[in-house]
Amino acid sequence: MAPSSVLRFVDRYFQFALLGLVATGFFALAGTGRLDAATITFTCAALLARTCVLCGWLKFEIPQRAVSLAALAYVLFYPVDFLWISRDFFTATIHGVCFLAAVKILTGRSDRDLSYTGLVAFVELVAAALLSWHSSFLIWLVLALFFAVAVFTSSEVRRGLLRTTLVASPPSGLPWKLAGIAGIAVLGVLLITGVFFLIVPRTARAAAVLFPGTARLTGFSSVIDLGTFGAISKDNRAVIHVQTYGRPLPLNMKWRGATLSRFDGSRWFEPSPMAPEPIPFINGMAEVADRTQRSRRDGRRLLYRVDSTASSNGTLFIAGIPEYITLPGQAPPSQRLIRRSGNNWQAVPPGNDTLHYEVSSLLAQPLPEALTDRERNRNLAVPPIDIRIPALAREWGGEGTTLERVRRIESHLRRDFQYSLETPVLRGRDPLSRFLFIDKKGYCEYFASAMAVMLRSSGIPARVVTGFQSGYFNPVSGLNVIRASDAHAWVEGWFGDQGWVTFDPTPSTLAKESGILSRLNMYLDAADSVWQQWVLTYDLGHQATLAARLESFLRTTRQGPRTAPAIHPLDFVREHWAWICGLAGLGLLLWNLRWLWSTVRNYFWLRKVAAGQTSSHDAARLYELMLRKAKISRPPTATPAELAASIADQRVVAFTCTYNEARYGRDPKAIAQLAGMLRTWNQPNSAHDH
Repeated sequence: MAPSSVLRFVDRYFQFALLGLVATGFFALAGTGRLDAATITFTCAALLARTCVLCGWLKFEIPQRAVSLAALAYVLFYPVDFLWISRDFFTATIHGVCFLAAVKILTGRSDRDLSYTGLVAFVELVAAALLSWHSSFLIWLVLALFFAVAVFTSSEVRRGLLRTTLVASPPSGLPWKLAGIAGIAVLGVLLITGVFFLIVPRTARAAAVLFPGTARLTGFSSVIDLGTFGAISKDNRAVIHVQTYGRPLPLNMKWRGATLSRFDGSRWFEPSPMAPEPIPFINGMAEVADRTQRSRRDGRRLLYRVDSTASSNGTLFIAGIPEYITLPGQAPPSQRLIRRSGNNWQAVPPGNDTLHYEVSSLLAQPLPEALTDRERNRNLAVPPIDIRIPALAREWGGEGTTLERVRRIESHLRRDFQYSLETPVLRGRDPLSRFLFIDKKGYCEYFASAMAVMLRSSGIPARVVTGFQSGYFNPVSGLNVIRASDAHAWVEGWFGDQGWVTFDPTPSTLAKESGILSRLNMYLDAADSVWQQWVLTYDLGHQATLAARLESFLRTTRQGPRTAPAIHPLDFVREHWAWICGLAGLGLLLWNLRWLWSTVRNYFWLRKVAAGQTSSHDAARLYELMLRKAKISRPPTATPAELAASIADQRVVAFTCTYNEARYGRDPKAIAQLAGMLRTWNQPNSAHDH
C-alpha cells in the first residue's frame, strides 16, 4: 500500500473536488429560481458542514441508522410534496435530488457512495440546463467541467496509489499539476463541443415540443387582483428584448398583452369567449390585417423582433396595429395564431418559456369600430360600489364634451394622487373607495381601475388593458429592454366617432440609477441577449447567418486591400485609442503575470523552508532555483557534483555540497541553509557565509 501521507493528500484533493462538483450543480440549479427557501437553506447547510469537516474545523459522523430513517421519511414525504406542496412532478423531483445530494455529501464513505454523489451532481446540472435561460449558467457549466475532470483525474491517481508502493512522498506541485490537467481538459471539451454546437444542424423548436413551458411572464397577468401586483413590479429582470429594423422604437410605446372588461369590485378579468378561428402560419408568417389596411392606409410602419422570456401561455406583446406576424424559422405544423377580444394575440400551442416573433405594425390610431349591444353592456357593467365614486367622476369631469370630461378625470388622477408600491393589501368589498378617499396612493392597477369604473359610471364604455411600457434602450446590445418592473395597466374608453381611445391615469415615475450600476446592468443584459440568441435559440436560421458572415469575411480576406477602403493609421489610432491602450495594458499584464506569480510564490515558499517546514523535494526545487539565479544550463547527463567541478564558482560548489546533504542525507537543517544561501546569493562573499 502507498504511504499514508500521499494517499491522504490525494484523497483530500479528491474530496474537495467532489464537493465543488456537487456545489456547482446545486448553485446552477438554485440560479434558475425554481428552488424554495427551505431547500436552498437545507442544502447550503449540508455543503457548509461538509466544507468544515474537510478543513478540519468540525468533526461529526451521522449514524447509518439515522440516514436510513431520513431516507425512508423522505420517500413518504415525496408524494405529499408532489400532490399538495409543489404540485408539480418536476419541482418535487428537484427537491428529492437536492435532498439526496445533501445526504450523500455528508454520509458518503465508500467508493460506491462517492460515485453516486458524482451522479447526483450530474443530475443537478442537467436539471439546471433544462430550466435556465440566464447566461450565468455558462459559468457554472465551466466550473462543473473543471471539477468533474479534477474528480476523475484525482480518483484515478487515488486508485493507482492504492495499488503501488513506489511513491515515497507527494511530488512537488502535485495540486497545481492536477489543476492544470483539469483546466486543459476543460478547454479541450469546450473547444470540441463548441465546434459541434456550431455546425450540427438542429431546430430550437424541438425543445418546445419536448419540454412545454409552465411559467408565466413575471410582472404580467391576464387577471388583475387588486393588492397583489406591487411586489412583482419591483423585479428589474429583463423579460422582453425588442430589436427594430431600420427605424428606432418611438418613445412611450405601450406593448399590449391582454384586455380586461369584467370587474367584480376587486378583480378584473376577461370571460372565456367562444373558441375563435385560428390563423395558420404559412412559411412562418401570418397575415393579421385586412387588405385595406395593408395597402391603402397611410402611416408610419415599424418592423421589429420580440424575444419574450418566460412567456405567458403564448401571449404576444405587440406595439401598434399588427399587419404581419412571423415566427423566425419554420413554424411547426401545429402552430396557430389566435386573435382574442380587444385586438390581442396568442400563439398556440404556447411552446417553451421563450417566445420569438417578428411583427410589422402600423403606428396609428385604430379605425373606429361599432360596438355591439353585447360589447357595450359588458364594457358598461359596474358592480355595487361606493356612491361617492360616481359623484367624484361628475365633480372632476365638470362641463364640456365627453372627451374633455374624461381628460379632466385623467388629469386629476395623475396630479392629485401619488404613485407608490408600498400600498397595503386592499382586499375587501370595495378597495377602490379606500384608494380614492383614504390612501390616495397606489400603483398602475389602482389608477386604471379607478378611471375605468368612473368612466363606466358616467355612461362611457371602458376597459382595462395590461401589458408593458416601453422600457429603455441598451446601446451595448442595440436592443430595447423591457423589465418586469415595466409591467403596466392603462385604460381605453370608447367614443363613437373615434373608437377606442387610450388614457393613462398613472403618474409618471422616473427610477434613478447610478451611472456605474446602470452601465454594468447594460453589459450583463447584453451578455444575456447573446446567450439567448446564439445559444438557447441557436437554430438553422442562426447557422445560415453565421455561415453567411464567415463567407463574407473569407471573401473580403481573399480580395485583400484592393477593395477595402483606405484608412489612415493615425485616424484609426485616434478613433480607437482607448481600446488600443486597454489591449496593450492587458497584454503587458498577462506577459508579467507568470513572472509575478512565480516570484510571490517562491518568496512565501522560501520563508516556509527557512522555518523548517521542508521535505526532500524542496532540496531539488532549491537546486533548480540556484541554477536559474546563476544562469547555468545543466546538461541532462551531468550530476550536480560533476557540474560544480566544471564551474569555477565557489558559491555553486558550496551550494552543491549542502544540496547533497539535504537531498541524500535528509538533513532538514541543510535545506534551511540552502534557502538562506539563495536569499544572499547576489551579496558579496556569500559563499563563505556557509
